[in-house]
Amino acid sequence: MLKKQSEIDGRFLVIAALLGYFGLLYLANFFVPYHKFWRRLGVPAVKNPFIDLGAVLGAFDCDRLTGEVSLINNSCFNQISYPSSWSSLTWLGLEQRDTIFWGVFFALIFYGITLIIIGRLNYQEAVVYALILCSPPVMLLVERGNVDIVIYSWLGVGLIIIKNSRALIFRLCAYLLIFFWGVIKLFPIFGLVVIIKEKRNLFLFLAAIFTTAFITYFLASIGEMKTISQAFDVGNVWFRFGYKALLKVNYLISQLFLFTSGETDIKKTIRYMMYIIMSLLTLLILTRVLLSKFKIFQQWLSSDFVSTDSDKSLDKSQYIDYFRLAAGIYLGNYLVIGLVFDYKLTFLIFALPQILDWIKQENQLSLSSSMALVAIVATFYASPFLYTWVVDEIINLLLFVNLLYMAILSMPEWLKILVHRRLSGKFSA
Repeated sequence: MLKKQSEIDGRFLVIAALLGYFGLLYLANFFVPYHKFWRRLGVPAVKNPFIDLGAVLGAFDCDRLTGEVSLINNSCFNQISYPSSWSSLTWLGLEQRDTIFWGVFFALIFYGITLIIIGRLNYQEAVVYALILCSPPVMLLVERGNVDIVIYSWLGVGLIIIKNSRALIFRLCAYLLIFFWGVIKLFPIFGLVVIIKEKRNLFLFLAAIFTTAFITYFLASIGEMKTISQAFDVGNVWFRFGYKALLKVNYLISQLFLFTSGETDIKKTIRYMMYIIMSLLTLLILTRVLLSKFKIFQQWLSSDFVSTDSDKSLDKSQYIDYFRLAAGIYLGNYLVIGLVFDYKLTFLIFALPQILDWIKQENQLSLSSSMALVAIVATFYASPFLYTWVVDEIINLLLFVNLLYMAILSMPEWLKILVHRRLSGKFSA
């Protein structure tokens, strides 16, 4: 169905879905405060719109009033648990009183960049994007006006430049843009995996420069990084994802202790135990699948892993840069940062064009792409509508493994050949 062409660009259907969504919020506001109705749709909205953006703009106001000149331990930005490097943006002149205007403006830019990146759609693809763009994590990002919406837009611009520019100078500017946001908000640095598209020597040169620069900055700000990490590694794991969320089984165990002490009812405890059993069964199935796939890995190293036809190489896929940036950010958030809010799932939108394209091509990644698509849609709706976070985190774990698998198979040919030479002999033995 994804191969069928439609007479009308499916993006118009996506726009209609968004207008319908916000129109419903507007009408509901006549009967009940819109933020309460929004919660019924799975979005933990608050009374004050764009509250995250307002906090950042307030820090800019604070910085101008106090006249801070140090980029280390700037008190204005410590209050919102942001690196002091944010003070370098104070010169933009953004003020807290303009929060509503900038919140709406950034939201419109976000949707505009997304519509440009996803390109022309058929009706079936439009349904996928409508589900994602109207999902609770994406709407939470818009509702809070979190700065990730600005980062998403700038990374989208960078991806457009990387995909369409043959001149190295323009791609370097895009890489510097990604690096800049990596310094400002840390997690976008994982998106620099896109430089792997360059030839081997240039890749190694750029990787060495960016790695050295980022490590130097990180070590210089290590005190602030610890403070920020502690601020975001507390509380419950609802509406968050990452390996740390999956490991917080002590919450479930505490429910069992409450039951034994008579402080909770038996139905609630049985429900939690059922979720534990379901989680363990899912992990067993995942382990069995991985073990069965290990044999196939030997075949990759001997044949499919290294393509003899460069034109059919997965590395030459149309939207491979989009996929790599999205996968890099997701894998980095999941494995390195370990516990982040679900609105960072929004960056997976960048991966959808390539995932849908692989499904349509019916190549060696079609099945994995189909599984990834199902997992992405599922995790975008799991947090607010599933009773507990365990099932959602298992979905995220499966998505992590699947994206890693797809990233390995779509590595550049020069890197595949290197891996093949070093590992094929070991596995064949």
